[in-house]
Amino acid sequence: MELSTKCVKCGKEAWVVFDLESGQKLIKCSWCGNIASAAGLDFNPDPQFLYKYRPHDQFSESWILNEELFFASPGKFNDPFDSKVMYTMEGTIEQRKNYLSSIIQAKNPQIRKREKWKLINNAIQNQLLEKDYDGHVKRIQARIDEYGVVSFSRKPDDLLMFSYYAKEHTGYCLKYRRSKENILSLAREINYELSYPKFSGYEYPVGKVGPLGDKVLLTKAKCWEHEAEWRISIADYANRAIKSPHPVLEGIILGCKMTPQQRVEIVALNDRRERPVQMFEARKTKFEFALEILALEASH
Repeated sequence: MELSTKCVKCGKEAWVVFDLESGQKLIKCSWCGNIASAAGLDFNPDPQFLYKYRPHDQFSESWILNEELFFASPGKFNDPFDSKVMYTMEGTIEQRKNYLSSIIQAKNPQIRKREKWKLINNAIQNQLLEKDYDGHVKRIQARIDEYGVVSFSRKPDDLLMFSYYAKEHTGYCLKYRRSKENILSLAREINYELSYPKFSGYEYPVGKVGPLGDKVLLTKAKCWEHEAEWRISIADYANRAIKSPHPVLEGIILGCKMTPQQRVEIVALNDRRERPVQMFEARKTKFEFALEILALEASH
């Protein structure tokens, strides 16, 4: 999910977040409340560019002219396995006790120690956690679905993505630049696996879904590997469409089946930008199942 690092004040795990008002990356600690600049954090510049496949629709102006990014809820993803909470309730007695202790303490911080352990022993003896498995999964899934996620690809010329994300090659592909300063620096790479990662619900502290979210949001089935996907995720983000405070759009690639009218409309949107970006077009490669990306001629 969000990147994490050590809090510069208390040394505990803190989130690296992007502040839209200041246009800066910050380290926010939920333990001590300290907020510090994340400017000095290491940044891997690879990949330099990320790509977003889009249909040409009523939102093209938002994406191209306004440079807005739409953060979708994981509950809206087209893959029924993507970002779904699936885990076991396997664990040692000690893990169960610690888990129950954190739940009870969070709900009743003033509870006496003797009363707390009475509740813990009763829950273990009567297998209350196991009986509430479905309810617990539902609550965690609801928490995951509150995240806003925007997806990109490392690839600008994928036949399948142009087909099902750019409306059968009649849409376009946006080219974004990653830099140490901009919001795309928070993008993280998807892991593609043959089976869903197995983990126990007792592994994660109550109220902290970061490590669990990493497994859930950043793992997809191996069959999606051709997408070479990277994601930015933001917790509890009510405004799903945000405008990047830094220019991030570097180019627009027109699909190979765009109509002349659609091409004119996208070029016109680019011309209205304060800083027009380079235009490209995807063309079918002769004698290969492939696309070539070429600079769009001025006459278009």
